[in-house]
Amino acid sequence: PMITNYTTLKSSIETWSHRADLTSVLDDFIALAEQRLDTDLQVRELEATATGNLSGATLALPADFSKFRRFTINTTTKYSPENIGADGLRSRYSSSNGMPKYFAIIGTNIEFDRTPDSTYSYTLDYWKEVPALTAIAPTNDILTEYPGVYLFACLMEAAAYTKSDSDMQRYEVKYQQYLGLANSRSYQTGGPMRVVNG
Repeated sequence: PMITNYTTLKSSIETWSHRADLTSVLDDFIALAEQRLDTDLQVRELEATATGNLSGATLALPADFSKFRRFTINTTTKYSPENIGADGLRSRYSSSNGMPKYFAIIGTNIEFDRTPDSTYSYTLDYWKEVPALTAIAPTNDILTEYPGVYLFACLMEAAAYTKSDSDMQRYEVKYQQYLGLANSRSYQTGGPMRVVNG
């Protein structure tokens, strides 16, 4: 059957794995696959933007945050502080207020090297988590656009559960193929621009 929703995905996992005894763990396979997709998938459908005002040295990440893309402070020019990681930030903390120069993502927050000297508007571009499939939310953009990625991510979890190394290797190859297609499809670049006189 075509994979179009939560029910048909579960059915396809059973069909492809040639197992009818996995029903009780199919939801686990899907949830674990979604965690894998959160890490691996970088497609337009997961791009998200949050905006707001920055007035303190800490900013909470959005609830659906998965991976960082870009943080911009919107002054008269757009300014992006440097992401230097938690260890780097530790040595850069400043007690004087000013425009933040550095930041790190620590836990569920963005922490800056200093408290802003004013309230600045910001834009946070990030990758959001894959919306979880459930009986109540039976589809999402990722399943609609990239059913092969979803299926083979789930089948890898099924292979881990059934302790089948040969299946794991086969499904991993297919997963990487579908993942590569999905990620490249979202960010294809055209050829060089040509001027056509006419």
